[in-house]
Amino acid sequence: MPQSISTGDRILPGVRVAVPPSQNKLLNHLLAADADFLLPQIRIVRLSFNDIIYEYGDAIDEVYFPLDSIVSNLAIMEDGTTIEISMIGREGVLGLSALLGGGTARHWTRMCIGGSMARVSTSVLEQTFVSNEKTLKHIMHNYSSLITQVSQRAVCNARHTVLERLACWLLLIHDRVGGDNLNLTQEAIASRLGARRAGVTVAAGILQSIGAIEYRRGQFHIKHREALEEAVCECYAVLKADFDDARSASPPAGRPVFN
Repeated sequence: MPQSISTGDRILPGVRVAVPPSQNKLLNHLLAADADFLLPQIRIVRLSFNDIIYEYGDAIDEVYFPLDSIVSNLAIMEDGTTIEISMIGREGVLGLSALLGGGTARHWTRMCIGGSMARVSTSVLEQTFVSNEKTLKHIMHNYSSLITQVSQRAVCNARHTVLERLACWLLLIHDRVGGDNLNLTQEAIASRLGARRAGVTVAAGILQSIGAIEYRRGQFHIKHREALEEAVCECYAVLKADFDDARSASPPAGRPVFN
C-alpha cells in the first residue's frame, strides 16, 4: 500500500510556477480575493498515481488545489474493497471539511491522475476564510458543488449499471483533465467504481465496440466523446452542469507562485 506523503516530499524547490486561469479555478478566485496574503503561502507539489494525501482519521493540516491532477475520495470497506465517493480536479480543493469544523479526514484520499497541486496550510486558509467575504463565498460555493457530486454519485452507484457508471466516470475524468489520453488501468477504475475488474473489462469492451474509447496497456483514449455520452446514465447531466457552473465565471489573470 502506498505511504502517506510527507510535508517535505516532491516539492519543486526554487521553481517559479504560474497558476493560470486554465488551471485551478477556485484557487484563482481566492487569489483574486486575497492574493497579498495567500500568494506567499502557496507551495507546489507533484504527486503520482496512487499517492495517498489523507488516510481516514488524519489531521488535515494542509489543503491541496489540483492544477493538472485529479484526486479520489474513497470509502474503504472491511474486506478491503473501495468505492469513490467524489473526485476533485481543477475546479476544487482537498481538505475542505477542515474549514467547516471537521479537522480530520473522513475518507481515504489518493491520487487518481498524477500531476501538480498547489498546497497551503489549513490555518492560513482559515484566516482568509473567516476574514474575507469573497473567499467565504467561493469556498462555500465549492462545498455546495461537492455535496451535489457526492449525493448524485450515491444515487448512481445504487441504481445504474457498471457500463453506465463507467461511461459517467470517464466523462467526469475527461472534463477535469481536458485531454483524450487517460493513464488508467482497469483495476484502478474498478477500485473507484466499487465494481469487479471483470465487470469493468466487459463494460470497457462494449464502449470500445461502439467506438467511444480505445483501451490498451493501461491507457484509455477517448475516441468519440459523443458516443460515450450516448452510453451514460442521466446522472452525468447533473454532474456536468454543476462542474460547468463551478468553471463558468471569468477567472482573474494568472499570478506567479514561488516555492
